Amino acid sequence: MAGDKYLVLARKWRPQRFEDVVGQEHITRTLKNAIASGRIHHAFLFIGSRGIGKTTTARILAKALNCLSFDAPTVDPCGTCDNCVSIGQGNNIDVIEIDGASNNGVDDIREIRDNIRMVPTNGRYKVYIIDEVHQLSTAAFNALLKTLEEPPAHALFILATTEAHKIPATVISRCQRYDFRRVAVDHIVTLLRAILDNEGLKATDEALHAIARAAEGGVRDAESILDELITYCDEEIAFQDVFDVLGLVNWDVLHTLCEAILNQDIARQLLIVEDVVSGGKDLSQFVQEILRYFRNLLVCKTAGGSDILHLPAAELAAMKRSAQRFSLTTLIRLVEQFAELTSGFDSPLAQRIALESTLIRLSKIGVEISVDTVLEKLLQLGQGGIATALQTPAAPPSASPPARSPDTAPDPPEAGPEEAAPPVPAKSRRVRITTGNLPRQWPRVVGHAVASSLNLGVWIGQATPAAVEGETVLLEFAPANSQARSIVDKPEHRRVLEEALQAITSNLTTFRTAVAEGPAESVDEPPAAASVDQACYPGAHPDEVRAALADPQVAEIVDVFKGRIAQIKHGA
Repeated sequence: MAGDKYLVLARKWRPQRFEDVVGQEHITRTLKNAIASGRIHHAFLFIGSRGIGKTTTARILAKALNCLSFDAPTVDPCGTCDNCVSIGQGNNIDVIEIDGASNNGVDDIREIRDNIRMVPTNGRYKVYIIDEVHQLSTAAFNALLKTLEEPPAHALFILATTEAHKIPATVISRCQRYDFRRVAVDHIVTLLRAILDNEGLKATDEALHAIARAAEGGVRDAESILDELITYCDEEIAFQDVFDVLGLVNWDVLHTLCEAILNQDIARQLLIVEDVVSGGKDLSQFVQEILRYFRNLLVCKTAGGSDILHLPAAELAAMKRSAQRFSLTTLIRLVEQFAELTSGFDSPLAQRIALESTLIRLSKIGVEISVDTVLEKLLQLGQGGIATALQTPAAPPSASPPARSPDTAPDPPEAGPEEAAPPVPAKSRRVRITTGNLPRQWPRVVGHAVASSLNLGVWIGQATPAAVEGETVLLEFAPANSQARSIVDKPEHRRVLEEALQAITSNLTTFRTAVAEGPAESVDEPPAAASVDQACYPGAHPDEVRAALADPQVAEIVDVFKGRIAQIKHGA
């Protein structure tokens, strides 16, 4: 009728029976058992976040105790008698609802204490429901204690709060405590679907899941959002409508931000922040959306996401593609760092600066080695993954280039994205090496090899470049340095040194090793002092470093992390 006042969904669909309360079965079951057995406590403490059914359950309990259709308290109040109707409307003379936020003084509690002796007018119990009880003053709590502990037989207290930690322990000890849970997304979706069916309206499943996620476990918030969407939409409520009504940032913006982080495009990231601020969006909400987005990426990376996220197929596919471009440790780090931005800022400007600083730091993460990265690589090393990766060339090895004529001009430097060896600086050109200039040019080859394998650089220092034989360089080792010769001849080290020869020289492609003639060198001679210096800090003895690097696992750890040996401790 035109004259009827509109009743919002949160009030129209407020539960009237214990069975109607969504997601709090552990509480409604306990209360029903207490009523059925006659073990009704005189004080209850209902704890939980907003909009999840604390006051509603308190009213249903008051109905169950005072329903006139039964001669005793009942677990199934009729909902039609005078007491049930007036309690549901909040105007029953025997059920007093008090707002603890505005009636928090000691005088307000003294008034309750003075009136509590009066017997109920129409019911069996006089019920006091004090909402937001944590806002009572210390003096008010002290005034309530004695009455709360020993109220008259006809009096019953129900205290409701969202912040249990602010309630004195002396009060909590006098009550039966009931912790209300945030309602699961699936339960909220089922409720919203039932409301829409009864209202003759339609909505997509993705839209209902988006509403439930935005409500963050609050039934009342979900119903309020649905109420607003019904007014906004002409026909079916769609997924995008939820974003438009709630003022959330469009998914395209989050996808673009993700792409900019992957590409380390700082300018693009700062422009996105500028657009969000200029568009009047709340930065705190934006950070929450970023956090939720990367959390979804983490779910896609680890659990697939289709049964958990309930996103449209196109969005889910896009997120799965993005998730595959991040490592697991990177996603965890992103989630942790954005989570730090969700609180602790007293102004929008402070949060904007913190957000921009975080984005810049994340984009520069490639030049740092985080603890997570170290742990991940050590785990791979323990499984043999790093060793395998080091031994596998980036591209299939090609046949050796044909022999060049002595008159052939030096080749231009070769570089490409798939080369395993580091690129040669632009000012360096491949040179033709002969036996005559071999001692002068050999350090360049060794330097190139050391950049790829520090372990090889240590042992190649014990070799003497003796001669050039066609496309092969002869390396001689002293008889006492047979271990160094065998290490240099290993396939992975041979590959690195041959790549260095091909990158630096225009005529050498490989090498062979031999034992040098003449007096044997002392085995105690440290190999390649310069190379050993790269593997140790000042103060670490080169001989000890060389002995430590003889262990393949130690050598590979030094290679992978481009580290140096700071100290060597010997066991007892």
